[in-house]
Amino acid sequence: MWTSWSAAVSLAVAVTYASRPGAAVAQNAFDARAQAIVDKFTVTQVLGQMTQIEVSNVINSTTKTLNETSVRAYARQHVGSYFSSLFAGRQGSAPYGWSATEFRALIKRIQEITMEENGGHPILYGLDSVHGANYVDGAVMFPHQINMGASFDPELVYEAGQIAARDMLAAGIPWILGPILEISYNPLWARTYETFSEDPYVVSVMGDAIIRGLQSYNQTAACMKHFLGSSRTERDHDRDSTHISDFDLLNYYMPSSKQL
Repeated sequence: MWTSWSAAVSLAVAVTYASRPGAAVAQNAFDARAQAIVDKFTVTQVLGQMTQIEVSNVINSTTKTLNETSVRAYARQHVGSYFSSLFAGRQGSAPYGWSATEFRALIKRIQEITMEENGGHPILYGLDSVHGANYVDGAVMFPHQINMGASFDPELVYEAGQIAARDMLAAGIPWILGPILEISYNPLWARTYETFSEDPYVVSVMGDAIIRGLQSYNQTAACMKHFLGSSRTERDHDRDSTHISDFDLLNYYMPSSKQL
């Protein structure tokens, strides 16, 4: 039951490449199943499905174990997604992340509780993966995207995406929050290292390569990010105001996202 529901929900919220013969027919069948499920949702259920909870909100701060009471409360509100890791942004001594086995156990239990409470609708789990499966302990790490872009080697970037997808699937995570498609504009921007290049064409080529790699197993969905033009900051802040002309927005910042 989980497999069928998971496939329907995943395909309802993520766009994947149709890379195999007959994939278009299968895609249409899954879309129809997903639509049939959504058509039966109430407004409250739809709003819940559109809500994503950072996983630390259901982790006991003292014991670092799953707070099942919190999971049940969110499930009754029809929350459709969880994301991130308890170790996001952590500094200091190890451990720096859950292992694939630990992630699988966590997600499995969240799924079980959720489906007990909300009539059988599973959650979708997403996790940042911007230079390998960087929050999965023991996964292969790669240089950040600015280094990948400097290689000018799309095939190498494709293979990095493949390996990241493999490690994410090993952890039971189908929704890969990456790649970053911002254009590098301000070298002082705090996330310049996460961009492929200042050249929209290079970003388009490398973005295409890594997305194909991330989705090559046909069981994962890449999530392009972040906001169009958000890298054009005037200072070194991660998030800041931007002033972009229509011409620059359409001709410099949009092409990489539009192509993909």
